[in-house]
Amino acid sequence: FRETRKTHPHPQESRGSPTIEGGPLEHSHPCLQSFTHGVQAEMNTAKSSTRTVSGKVSRRGFLATSSATILGALTWTPTRAVGDSVSTMLGQTPTDPFTDYDALGLARLIRTKELSQAELVEIVIRRIDALDPVLNFMTTRAFERARAKAGTIAINSRFAGVPILMKDMIDVGGIRRTDGSRLFADRVPEKNVAYVDGIEKAGLNILGMTNVPEFANGAVTSNDLFGATHNPWNLAYSAFTSSGGSAAVVGSGVLPMAHGTDGAGSCRLPASATGVLGMKPSRFRMRSGEANGGHDRAKTNQVLSRTVRDSAALFDLTEDKSSRLGPPIGFVGGPSKRRLRVGLVLDAPGLVGTEPEVMEAQKNAAMLFESLGHQVTEIKYPVDSEAFFEGYSAFAAGKLAGLKAVVEAVSGKPLLDSGLLSPFVATFVAHAAAVPPETVIAGQAYLETLPAAFDRVFIDHDVLLTPVSPVTGVRLDEAGPHDLFSAERARFVIGRLQFTAPVNFGGNPAMSVPLGQGRDTGLPIGTHIIAARGNDKLLYELAYELEEARPWKGRWAPYSVQNGPFR
Repeated sequence: FRETRKTHPHPQESRGSPTIEGGPLEHSHPCLQSFTHGVQAEMNTAKSSTRTVSGKVSRRGFLATSSATILGALTWTPTRAVGDSVSTMLGQTPTDPFTDYDALGLARLIRTKELSQAELVEIVIRRIDALDPVLNFMTTRAFERARAKAGTIAINSRFAGVPILMKDMIDVGGIRRTDGSRLFADRVPEKNVAYVDGIEKAGLNILGMTNVPEFANGAVTSNDLFGATHNPWNLAYSAFTSSGGSAAVVGSGVLPMAHGTDGAGSCRLPASATGVLGMKPSRFRMRSGEANGGHDRAKTNQVLSRTVRDSAALFDLTEDKSSRLGPPIGFVGGPSKRRLRVGLVLDAPGLVGTEPEVMEAQKNAAMLFESLGHQVTEIKYPVDSEAFFEGYSAFAAGKLAGLKAVVEAVSGKPLLDSGLLSPFVATFVAHAAAVPPETVIAGQAYLETLPAAFDRVFIDHDVLLTPVSPVTGVRLDEAGPHDLFSAERARFVIGRLQFTAPVNFGGNPAMSVPLGQGRDTGLPIGTHIIAARGNDKLLYELAYELEEARPWKGRWAPYSVQNGPFR
């Protein structure tokens, strides 16, 4: 890779080292900028209330004069072609002057009283009102709850009242949790799980829940209860797997970070397809996200974010400090000088071959790693795709088989006639209920071999670099809740998880870093980085280095707060 290596830093991005508070990410674009020409007339009519002595727009001026503009966007029909290049979208001044701030930057504005918690809640609600009708990323709005909390959250907390959206697969006390299913359309948990307690103690204000596939099944974020979530880079595509609603939120800039869960790749696959950072922590690393206080065998909680430091800061505050993994990681504040041995995987033959532009993106990432002084060696993926398909299929069947009795008890009807599950999930549950117990046990036994398989790789390598998925993304017309389960459908879904899902059963930390861009689809292409169990810190250090070498925060989707209804 040494012959053609090069990097492409974004010209508008600062390359200084990020910090926990303040720093170049906050100051690369001043908060209080002039509006675009489209709202100049409005500004002139309210000049006395909207301009400061220096001629810049005040925060209250923005809130007052932008109302008509943003409310008018509720019927917005985008005219930008899906295939427009990213370069044509850069350098445009937004009318929302807070879009360039990450969550820590917004928290600093609150602490310095340049912005209030209540004002920020209203700004984000207006973004949601403008973009949710286009992207369909929300399931439950808890705006009044957030308004009531605004002004009561300690400003000396890490995030000082910055809003956040949670994935609709975790218990937040008093907010509906549906898991994307009619079966739980009216379920409201009484109390938070421990992970959500950590979110709120960090100073984040929960605004609502984001869309998911029914019980996280399938390759696209779509369900019968709320419909399909669209990718802000290309509306014909899904935001990928079950954290797709949160990925659309962050990818469109509605919020700088949103919660996700990852049981087979769902913090990483949606992050890859929407051009943001997605982190899956090590097994047992984070506070419990389960109502019983335990830990799921495969699933972990973290966020999708536009900057590394936001993810690292929240990781610190939602980490289980008494974890069996050893000493806590804490806040990782920047890159390491350590040079790494990188194992490069380009393909995992069997289920789905790696698409050419995905492979090209990983080769380009490898060249970037080499240009930074890391040693890159091409190796084989440590997991056989076909064997994983068999083992994972059996495991998933064992996990969902019991749903048949629940649905029939609630509905009083046979499973397939209940109307409580989508056709895809209903037919999968019917299949699962018929899988012999010995097959499930054999599948679970296979999955138990994966930690050792990954351990062997990390004897000679510090990290693995792989595709996040063998495909760039999944079109919404390729898969959905009205499909019927079949072995072919199962291969379609699991094939798209073949690089991510094994990592969950290995217990390893892994991250999707937005380094590539597809030509054919216009979708971003992430690079998947895997580390040894417990070595979450190494991933954050490496992500800081990559963020500085090839910044991504200034890349905006066509359907976003920077390029869409606010113009």
